Amino acid sequence: MYKLTQFKDPIAFYDKVHSLLMEDEAANNLPLGLLNTMKTSDKYKDPLLLLVEDESGLVVGSFIMTPPHYLVSTLKVEKEEIKGITILLKDFCEDVHLSIPGFVAEKETALQLTREWSHVTGASTSIRMNQRVYQLNKVKDIPLSEGQMVPVCSGQERLLAKWISEFVADTEVVSMSGDESLKRAKDMIEKEAYVFFWEVDGQPVSMARGARRTENGITVNFVYTPKEFRKKGYASSVVAELSRLLLKDHSFCSLYTDLDNPTSNKIYIEIGYRPVCDSMMISIV
Repeated sequence: MYKLTQFKDPIAFYDKVHSLLMEDEAANNLPLGLLNTMKTSDKYKDPLLLLVEDESGLVVGSFIMTPPHYLVSTLKVEKEEIKGITILLKDFCEDVHLSIPGFVAEKETALQLTREWSHVTGASTSIRMNQRVYQLNKVKDIPLSEGQMVPVCSGQERLLAKWISEFVADTEVVSMSGDESLKRAKDMIEKEAYVFFWEVDGQPVSMARGARRTENGITVNFVYTPKEFRKKGYASSVVAELSRLLLKDHSFCSLYTDLDNPTSNKIYIEIGYRPVCDSMMISIV
């Protein structure tokens, strides 16, 4: 038997689930990073925080959702036990009139969770993205392209917003309006330490960002190169240099990739990233 408990206080929730998530820190960079952000800012409005405990009170999982994004699901239970937890989740969602757009989880967990969700709710599901989580402890000595890495600065908000919007359109489920992307760009420039362009002759040609800190690591994301600048090594260069910078203050870097994009996966492996686990984004349709 299992129990679901909803938390409103991210710090109290973090204290409960931290030890479980830290068993696989790099693999759990997403839930750990989200919780660390919630502890220090009000960026996420009304997040869903659900703790999963067994009958002895041992923490065996968590569900975290920052609407309108997918439910980030971590479960350390036997495969056959996911059915009972799924029923509890369905009952909770019905009680509070909550709709879940989809799941993000380690591959086998995601598959079993969505299979059971379809069984108990009658809903259909579809795979949104096959992902792989990587970890980096040391950057390999690779050749860099022409240009240099420079921090994104005030006055470049509109270009950054444009690239954020294009990145989201390429990779994420939830669309972002022009106003939203501009607000996001301004916040990143004003409040974040690791937002960088790769520039050639003063022209930005690629970007990457370090964010979502965990206890020992940090995630590289928003890696984006506009189509007209691709296949010139700019993404490899900015990720390598940003990762090298991040490793000065963190033990490791982590990142998610789209497994159906062999180019990006090859780039990260060449830089020194190694696979940690596979993950899936699965939509409820």
